[in-house]
Amino acid sequence: MDPINPWLDPSEVRLLAEQLLRPIPPSRYPTADAGFDPSFIGFTEAPSPPIPPITVHPAPIPPPAPTPTEPSNIENPPPPNPTPPPNPNSQTRFLQRIHIFRDWLADNFNAKDIFILDHNGKVIFDESGHGRLHFMARNLTQASQVPGNVHVKIGPSAVLEVIPCETPYGRIVLGTLLPESLSSAHVQIISEVLLQTASPA
Repeated sequence: MDPINPWLDPSEVRLLAEQLLRPIPPSRYPTADAGFDPSFIGFTEAPSPPIPPITVHPAPIPPPAPTPTEPSNIENPPPPNPTPPPNPNSQTRFLQRIHIFRDWLADNFNAKDIFILDHNGKVIFDESGHGRLHFMARNLTQASQVPGNVHVKIGPSAVLEVIPCETPYGRIVLGTLLPESLSSAHVQIISEVLLQTASPA
């Protein structure tokens, strides 16, 4: 090894230079060959997976709504069923019974703007939205010296009927607008149904 160039071997450098200067032999494999012989006829499309049929389920047809019954002037309308499905919340059960009573009163007596006040005059239930009706009902029950219902005509075909009722929770007052004043028999029936509605189940 040459002491001046200890890291280079002249014979190895010469051999490397000869290899670099030597022409590259042609490749044994043709570059134009794509890897397919003459029998290749091309790719075929893979079949698409079948599309499952769409099944349309028609919506269930609701039963026809019951035809509303005209307010009847029968002497003794049937009482409602004030017992709703069981519910652990007593206040919810009470409101459910009140709604059943409200529907019964509207169907049988053509009542509207129905409201119920407690013994202090506070609103328990109200669909009237008229505070003046509450005020009138409080004044009528306080001013009346005779136990039972009180009514006053407030329009050509509107009578405010006020019916106090003693319940296990104290006195409550029913107020509603009717086309005409109630008979004493109807007042008695309404009072009994209201008492049943407001009593614990």
